[in-house]
Amino acid sequence: MKELLPQFVTSLCVLSAIIVVSQLIRLSEVLVTFGLTLENILLPFLFIMVPFLSFTIPIAYMFAVLLAFSRFSADGEYTAMLASGYSLKRAAVPVLLIGGILYGTATICSLYFEPWGRRETVQFYHRKTQTELDNMIKVQLKPGVFLDDFLGYVLYAETISPDRTHFENVMLAPGSKNKDQSFTLLAPSGSVSGSVESGDLTMAFDYGVIYSTAPDSEQISVVKFKRAELDLIRIFQEQIFGPDSATDDYRSYSPGQLWNYVSKLENNRRPDQEKTYLKARFLLHQRFGLPFACITFALFAMVLGIQDERRGRGFGYIGAILTIIFGYVVLMSFKYMAEKGQISAILGAWVPNLLLLAFGSFLVYQKNKLPPSESALDPRYIPGLRKIWQRNNPSPSD
Repeated sequence: MKELLPQFVTSLCVLSAIIVVSQLIRLSEVLVTFGLTLENILLPFLFIMVPFLSFTIPIAYMFAVLLAFSRFSADGEYTAMLASGYSLKRAAVPVLLIGGILYGTATICSLYFEPWGRRETVQFYHRKTQTELDNMIKVQLKPGVFLDDFLGYVLYAETISPDRTHFENVMLAPGSKNKDQSFTLLAPSGSVSGSVESGDLTMAFDYGVIYSTAPDSEQISVVKFKRAELDLIRIFQEQIFGPDSATDDYRSYSPGQLWNYVSKLENNRRPDQEKTYLKARFLLHQRFGLPFACITFALFAMVLGIQDERRGRGFGYIGAILTIIFGYVVLMSFKYMAEKGQISAILGAWVPNLLLLAFGSFLVYQKNKLPPSESALDPRYIPGLRKIWQRNNPSPSD
């Protein structure tokens, strides 16, 4: 345990740092939009890392077990343990004990911290959006001056009311972030109403006209309107989260809320909600099943860590990476089938774990009978394949 726990903490920190680095583009959007402050740096980091804990804890524990047993093997301690009657099966007890504790921890993270992180992320952006929009409208927007970066658009108002909610002679056109759009909106009056907290922050234009051109044509289209409204919250969220963020709201639900949501969709099956229902149902079971990799990955790591020195230490790391890739492919395959309705959500969430558990247990069983220098996948020692190998590789005495 003294070997495992420090290695686990170190591996978890490294994996968390990798995740943060992979999200730097998204974080840079936050810093560019909201400014470079300590709050804008630390809170997004926290909200991004927390939802990934159910993934990073099993992987970090796998590398911790791999490093611990690699050190035992390299220093000759594992050979001494075997010589004194301390088998690999007995060594697996503390590994599985810690794995069970981490499974419970990762399950709590999956059930509660993951949706909490997603909810807090949305609330963080809502608070910042309110501040940013208030700053744009009340401070940056000035009469007769073009505001170049109003949520990716160029906004102009000839006059602005004292309360900053009504405008006259307004123009709205795509900015540098919306180069694929080509239009210009002109209106004699406009207004801003609602708020981010209430979820109805909109900008309206009255009795205006829109001039637009198609990308492959020089013809100008003209559309006159009595009233046009822009959902500022949706526009702003798409800049940060992407256009599909609204479809993933159920991912921020707590276990009880997600259960009720799935039950509601199940009781009122509608063709247009069938895809969402299957995804939400699988997510409900996946939050219990995915953290079980703490145990299955640990079994693989024990066997991979005990290697013949002639193969080099890198062999175990390559095996660990291949195990993660194999587990991911199996998980995604069953996830695809469950979300398509081809199998039940319970099977989709747990069959990959059972397959990996059976394979990992077999490897530990094999390695427990063999000396450290022998591979657990050697056909000579696998029941059922032994006779085939002997038939294809006869001994000199035969």
